[in-house]
Amino acid sequence: MRVNDAVIGILLLAFAIATFAYARTLPAIPGQEYGAAVFPMLIAVGLGGCGVLLIASGLRHWQGAVVWSDWARTHHSWTKLAVVVGLVMTYILTASTIGFVPVSILVLLIFLMMMRVRWWIAAVAAIATTMLIQQTFGGLLRVPLPLGLLGP
Repeated sequence: MRVNDAVIGILLLAFAIATFAYARTLPAIPGQEYGAAVFPMLIAVGLGGCGVLLIASGLRHWQGAVVWSDWARTHHSWTKLAVVVGLVMTYILTASTIGFVPVSILVLLIFLMMMRVRWWIAAVAAIATTMLIQQTFGGLLRVPLPLGLLGP
């Protein structure tokens, strides 16, 4: 789908403003100069800046309304989009009960297989990516991911 950069920029800027507004409601951590809101607010500022740049670029190169490309006219492309949205919703709804590791591996494996990656490469990539994310968040950042069935 060919969409002018200004349209995407407006959506990105709106998302950044909503994220920033929500992050301001997160509680402060006692005894620390920064709290849970710092990183979401930094990300929102970055997204807002990107949105403004996209709006400026889109307005400079404005050539009319939204144009649907050939891929958007095929049923297969919309099916892939629905699968990706479904995988994200599956993670949101099941990660707390089943656990981050099994759900993440399954979601990544299905996504990679949908992208026509060989099954063994998809399996290795899904497992390695999940372990990297688990170690980054659990070990380095000290942000616990849901254990679900793997918990005590």
